[in-house]
Amino acid sequence: MFIYGFQRTPKKRDYKNLKSFTIVPILFNSIGEVYKSLMIIGMELILSDKKIELEAKIQALEVEKATLQEEIPRLREKLTVLKLEHHAQALENEVSSLKAERSNLEQEIASYTSPQETSLT
Repeated sequence: MFIYGFQRTPKKRDYKNLKSFTIVPILFNSIGEVYKSLMIIGMELILSDKKIELEAKIQALEVEKATLQEEIPRLREKLTVLKLEHHAQALENEVSSLKAERSNLEQEIASYTSPQETSLT
């Protein structure tokens, strides 16, 4: 980076001042390079932190994915068993109800039949 306005046109006999004026652009150029280097290092640190953060996030997600993949089949099996238990209980209730109805019908039939018919059977 050159700063214009501070440097004057040197005269032939002004060699002493010429050296001091040429140091200023070199000094500012060096500061600019140092600043750029610091910016690059800062960006590298930010990117490094971001990389570490993303790697940790990916690892956590992979662990969670594996856990879910193991858990889902067990939950499906449990749901299947629960549905079967529910269906079995509903069928037991229907069978019990049908048995009760059959028993009631048999008793009603027995009340209409003569004692002779029941003894023959």
